[in-house]
Amino acid sequence: MSTTASTSPPAHHPAPQASTAAAGRSRGPIAALVSVVVGLAFSTLSSWIFGTALTVLGDHTFWKGRGVERAMAAVEEDFGYLQGYPRSLMVDDTVALARDFAELVARPFRWLGAPAFIVRTAAIEPDVVANPHARAARRIVKEAGRVVETAIYVAQDTAIRLAIAFFALPAFAMAILIGLIDGLVRRDLRKWTGGRESSYVYHHSKRFAWWFLTAGFTAYLAWPFDGFNPAYLVLIFATLVAAAVSTTASTFKKYL
Repeated sequence: MSTTASTSPPAHHPAPQASTAAAGRSRGPIAALVSVVVGLAFSTLSSWIFGTALTVLGDHTFWKGRGVERAMAAVEEDFGYLQGYPRSLMVDDTVALARDFAELVARPFRWLGAPAFIVRTAAIEPDVVANPHARAARRIVKEAGRVVETAIYVAQDTAIRLAIAFFALPAFAMAILIGLIDGLVRRDLRKWTGGRESSYVYHHSKRFAWWFLTAGFTAYLAWPFDGFNPAYLVLIFATLVAAAVSTTASTFKKYL
């Protein structure tokens, strides 16, 4: 007796989705530029909010009612630092551009009537009212005026420091170039001498290079204390960026 063997149709594997291939593609230059612009705007806004919060907190703790004066002094101090470097590879007059930046960020506050609000709240005397609830409300309004005034000065100082960061771009470009050249030389020496490769070092150094570029600017924009010369910050972080780029280039494993 003969039996007929039943055969099952071959299994068909689903074709990979087009979205998977697209997800593996690197971002184009336009997407990278948009990402940089959005990141810069977010860093500037967060630095202003963080700097204002720290100054207001210090106004009630270790500065004891001198938060507005400290914020005003920080603006004048950063202008003083810029006067020591009146020219840059980016612009001919660094102080004028920084003043334009400070004026630009102060305009929305004037449009919203912040100066008049500050003047009105400064004239409020909470202790002349006998009602405790009214006295507390007056103190809150008076404190709101000080917070707004602090926010204006911190915004201006953030704009000035953003201008200083813009002037420092040639220094970071030179640091990246020096680090890249040094790293590629060390990479060739490692290849010809049979040195060991490390993907771990490569990926971490690449991450640190980007972190030094962004975190340094963000920390400087939000720094609430005075007496910090930005030239030292540029020197420190440019050196760190050069070292990270050099390490990244020296451990790059693909063919050039």
